[in-house]
Amino acid sequence: MVRWTWMIGLLLGLANTSLAQTDLDRMQGTWEITALIDDGTVMPEDMLRTRFAVDGRFTIKDQSISFVKPSTNEKKTVLFVINEKTSPKSLDLAGADKVAGKGIYVLSDNVLLLCLGTPEANARPIDFSAKKGEPTILLTLKRIRGVPPPPAFPVAQTTPVIPPAPVIPPAPVIPPPPAPVPPPANWDATIRRNLIGTWGHQNDDWLVMFTVNEDGTFSSKRSFKKKFGKLFHGDVVSSGTWKLIDGVVICTITASTDAEQRQQIFSYRIRTISATELIAVDQFGGLRYEWKTC
Repeated sequence: MVRWTWMIGLLLGLANTSLAQTDLDRMQGTWEITALIDDGTVMPEDMLRTRFAVDGRFTIKDQSISFVKPSTNEKKTVLFVINEKTSPKSLDLAGADKVAGKGIYVLSDNVLLLCLGTPEANARPIDFSAKKGEPTILLTLKRIRGVPPPPAFPVAQTTPVIPPAPVIPPAPVIPPPPAPVPPPANWDATIRRNLIGTWGHQNDDWLVMFTVNEDGTFSSKRSFKKKFGKLFHGDVVSSGTWKLIDGVVICTITASTDAEQRQQIFSYRIRTISATELIAVDQFGGLRYEWKTC
């Protein structure tokens, strides 16, 4: 009788422990993004892995979400809070000085569904959708458990084949490059006069605004265009110094919200410049087209 009483007590204790487990407890672990809808469009799987998070994976530990940024291999951590008493249940991402995104969630044992509003959105989403024009993204995450290693296959024994010696053709005769065209007289003065002000350029991922000041300082802000970047990567604000030498603008970043950017030096050679636009070549040979905003 004593034995059965002890076993019943143990089972009741385990049941109470299970019932006492919160959503935050059940969120702990590693998750993989299996679907992401942004502006009514399903993002391709390769984009999830190469532009948003390495391997498309999130790790939730305590009240933080961490992942590795594909562009820099830097670990990024975002804090969050949940409220299980609301309907739907709510989740808020924490920003530097305010809530970075308000959202709702549904959690099962192996699937976590998140609908998150962008930092600019004042209202919390009321349903799980991310239609075109709406300031929300819809994320589906699947829990990752231990993945067994692939089985080892026997290696077939083969007789090595020795290829014939390659025939090396004679080296081609490459003519010398043409002599560079010297810049016009007072070119640095022309650049400096037109360069002061705020410039901008954009690509598929972000919008960059770059302000050049007369005192040799600059400031920049890189804002992500995709809502995932706005919520989890955040804007990058940097500042530093610049100088102009023989048509080349050389910039040193002295402060940045992205630690990987600090003390980085970049340069670009001005090809053409006017009061409203410029074309430059960066240190990697890429063309930059900038427009002036003020």
